[in-house]
Amino acid sequence: MEKLGLGTIGTSGITEQFIEAAQLSDAYAYQGVYSRHMDKADEFKKKYNAEKAYDDFDAFLNDTTIDVVYVASPNSLHFSQAKAVIEHSKHAIVEKPMVASLEEWTELTELAKEKGVVVVEAARHIFEPNFIKITDMIKAFRGISGATLTYSKYSSRYDNVLAGEEPPIFSPEFAGGAANDLGIYTIYAALRWFGKPESVHAFSHTIRTGVDGKGTAILRYEDFDVTLHYGKIVTATVPSEVYSLDQTLVLDAITGLEKAELVDAKTHESHAVALGKSADNPLIWEAKAFAKVMQDPNQKENKKVLDEWLTLSYDVHHVLDQIRRQA
Repeated sequence: MEKLGLGTIGTSGITEQFIEAAQLSDAYAYQGVYSRHMDKADEFKKKYNAEKAYDDFDAFLNDTTIDVVYVASPNSLHFSQAKAVIEHSKHAIVEKPMVASLEEWTELTELAKEKGVVVVEAARHIFEPNFIKITDMIKAFRGISGATLTYSKYSSRYDNVLAGEEPPIFSPEFAGGAANDLGIYTIYAALRWFGKPESVHAFSHTIRTGVDGKGTAILRYEDFDVTLHYGKIVTATVPSEVYSLDQTLVLDAITGLEKAELVDAKTHESHAVALGKSADNPLIWEAKAFAKVMQDPNQKENKKVLDEWLTLSYDVHHVLDQIRRQA
């Protein structure tokens, strides 16, 4: 199929990683990079062989060679920038969290349908082969008794907070905080594995800047609970676990999953789960998946896949909204 003309917003490390994944996938042609600072845009243009560099947002949006835009600006800008992209009849790949509220999620997805384009949230781990294999295993378990999912990693930017500064990832103005940044990964995993919970109960630790530095959320299901631990001011070294009636599945991570084992609930005997080798660039899987759908969004199977992505994303943001409100 013809390659998708790719444009990018943002010049952070995650943008670089996605560009590299897109180029490795051979499904995209890098057409344009936008940054508020022309020197940064030029730097990306030269480093990744983009066709054009822009510091004028309107000019970037009007570039007819760009079919899809990857939005990786600060969280609070995702909605407005993705909306502008969609209004120009371009597909949008939006870094998580795609929006800062459920109302914004609805407006963005309805606009995409109206314009006949695709908008997706870049929650990379749900596309990773090891995550998909674990998902299939959990679906086949004989009953679920609960789970504890953890993703806490100390951010070096917290040092800036302690020094009296307010970097975007810890700023309420930029929709920063632990739930938006790392908690969303655990929510995606929980809802992909167990479905939408009946209720959400969240407890957050607010730091000086006014955002949550760490938090715990309990998702209540009919017969079990799932506990989520997430944070950006602490580092957790404990694994994540899923409990069935007769065994415990132990996972070394939620994203970039590399090791898993099954432990017999009665004998405590364990054996490793055979998982594949992680990709050098973990965004390759989402880059390929998004391209397949965007190259032919009206194909029956692609429409079904997109609907599944959007249903999951909506449910994730419904839970995330409750966590934010309770915080």
